Amino acid sequence: MTRVASDMTPLDDRALLDLWERALPLRWPAREALFAAQADGPAVSTVGAQRLRVLALHRRISGDALPLRCNCPGCGEDLGFEVDLGALAAALPPPPAPQDHALDVGGRTLRFRLPAPADIAAADTPDVDDFVARLLARCLHDDGAAGPLPPPLLGALAERMEALDPAAALSFAVDCPACACQWDAAFDPARSLWSFVQSRAEQTLLDVDALARRYGWNEAEVLALSPTRRRAYLQLAESG
Repeated sequence: MTRVASDMTPLDDRALLDLWERALPLRWPAREALFAAQADGPAVSTVGAQRLRVLALHRRISGDALPLRCNCPGCGEDLGFEVDLGALAAALPPPPAPQDHALDVGGRTLRFRLPAPADIAAADTPDVDDFVARLLARCLHDDGAAGPLPPPLLGALAERMEALDPAAALSFAVDCPACACQWDAAFDPARSLWSFVQSRAEQTLLDVDALARRYGWNEAEVLALSPTRRRAYLQLAESG
């Protein structure tokens, strides 16, 4: 399997098409795991550690300046803003070491570990509340003697996990200029990266198709062109 080195050298179109082709048939969270596996290094032990790997790949493919859009939950306004992925990566702490943790809440001591990528895959379900409950249950070291955890305790446990592994749940504070609503917009590095990879791969395939039709070149010959030459030939193909 082609591996992406852990440096910041941009991927060429051939490598990006290869990544797109392998990711295309996968479902979440297998697609996220594929992205994280592109960088050399030890196996990741937490969801946050995996997302830090994905964020590094995102920066390598798209660069640090990433335009994002979201809708205001208050008035529905379509908002656009730009985030600096490099600044985001620098602000996040290194992945936590795998270990057990304890949380005293509601008269109980909850002993737990942080979710691992395998837990995300095992708990995967379309229902968000069910997914969270299943995920937390997998990570909770509890004999169940006191019965299932009530929602307030589940919420406290989830908050504690996010504090210990902040890269697992990323978000950006957004202010709506239309209605002054303020909220945290969730950011999933893997889904954002897939959107970028898919868009760039589709554009590359269109370039290959246009130049193959005009000049009879195959994919390897088109991809061997420098970006500047490819654009020049595309302009000639469009004008001729």
